[in-house]
Amino acid sequence: MKEHMEMIEQQVDFPIEWMDLKTAAKYVGVSYKTLLSFRVMGLEITEIGRIRRVSKTTLDNFMREHSF
Repeated sequence: MKEHMEMIEQQVDFPIEWMDLKTAAKYVGVSYKTLLSFRVMGLEITEIGRIRRVSKTTLDNFMREHSF
C-alpha cells in the first residue's frame, strides 16, 4: 500500500480533479467494488442526481489517512 501511495503522489499531472467512480478506482489501483467499500469507511462521494463523482484531492487524502 505504501508503494502504491508513493506512485500516486508521483502522478502529479493527473488531469482530472473530479472523477467518475470507475476512473477513481483505476487511479488508486482498486476495483470499482472496492472503491464503493471505501465509502463505508468514510470516503466522500458527491452525488448530484444519478451522477457520482469523487475529487482527486479527497481520494488522495483518504488514501493517506488509511495508510500505515
